[in-house]
Amino acid sequence: MTIKKTTLLSATLLVMSASVFGQASKRTSANNYLEYGELDNAVEAIEPTITHEKTMADPKTWFFRGKIYQAVYETKDEKYKTLHPNPLQVAVESFLKCLELDEKNFHTDITLQYLDVQGKQFVNEGITKYNAKDYAAALQAFQNTLTICDIPEIKRTDSLSIYYAGACAEQIGDLELSEKYYRQAIAIGYKAEAAFVRMERMYAAAGNDDKAYEILKEGRKAFPNNQTMVTDEVNVYLKKDQHKEAMEALQVAIQGEPDNASLHFALGFVNDRLAAKEIEADPKGNDAYTGYLAAAEKSYARSVELDGENFDAVYNLGALYFNQAVKMQEAANLIDDTKKYEAAKAESDKVFEKSLPILEKAYQINPDDKGVLISLKQLYYRKMVEDPAYKEKYDEVMAKMKG
Repeated sequence: MTIKKTTLLSATLLVMSASVFGQASKRTSANNYLEYGELDNAVEAIEPTITHEKTMADPKTWFFRGKIYQAVYETKDEKYKTLHPNPLQVAVESFLKCLELDEKNFHTDITLQYLDVQGKQFVNEGITKYNAKDYAAALQAFQNTLTICDIPEIKRTDSLSIYYAGACAEQIGDLELSEKYYRQAIAIGYKAEAAFVRMERMYAAAGNDDKAYEILKEGRKAFPNNQTMVTDEVNVYLKKDQHKEAMEALQVAIQGEPDNASLHFALGFVNDRLAAKEIEADPKGNDAYTGYLAAAEKSYARSVELDGENFDAVYNLGALYFNQAVKMQEAANLIDDTKKYEAAKAESDKVFEKSLPILEKAYQINPDDKGVLISLKQLYYRKMVEDPAYKEKYDEVMAKMKG
């Protein structure tokens, strides 16, 4: 009986050895197929070894798998490109697993070299996916780069991946993750102003106004002259009817950047809105309305002087004159005395005339803007009554509006 038991045990050991040898053989075959360029056979041979209990904990298994899938990613042969939808992802996961298991450092140096290269390849993958609006895939790519950059032996900072990981997370609606990456970008000084703006706006878009305003104040403190944040702050104040605060914010900013066309435009915008509020409350007009209107005109004009191609500034200046003329015309229409009516109408006509060349300039900058087209249609209609030469311009605008 003893001899029989020994024989049975020996047979069991032989079976186990054959199983281990079989998996190791597959792994070796996979590597040989890789050397021969037979990537389909290499993939087929390596996959069973990563789940078999005798080879799955061996760093060599994962090292070979990483090499194979890296080759699939880099191949120019069309028949191998479809072996896996994301071979670079499989390759990096395999090399990371190899690094984790390789306690004796048999493959560490070459594995780190592969990972370092992959970190840079994933940046390109992330950019490609981001531009294609596949934000989830882009986020994964940038995160892979950041994981690699955190390996102590590689340790480097990839600023672009940090910032755009935030942008990708924002696009897929993970605002907490997005803020994490944006704040990392701010900490290293990469696109810090843009990061503040994007954080503030993404929370505002999500309806979290308190969080948005908190970040906006933080951003304004760090970058007091950032015109985008100034404008956003002004809009917040306007939304809350805090006009005094809006004025103060803009005046401080303009002191720092007196030749910043956008800041002058924003100040003009604030005064323009205040003038509109005054005339709504008191259609006959008052001193406050006149003062705000004059201030808006001055700021818009300065903005246009500094940047004649800024459509918003040019259009708003023209629209300011046009709207003022409309109010003057409406007031004139209420006058019964003929002479007084004619005098009032003549004054409104002067302001209409003042708006025309400015709105034509706006039309040159953006010929498709509906507001410009509507205003010019009315102005040209008025003009062609006395001067038929304006009919051609009128017809041009009408054609634009129709099609």
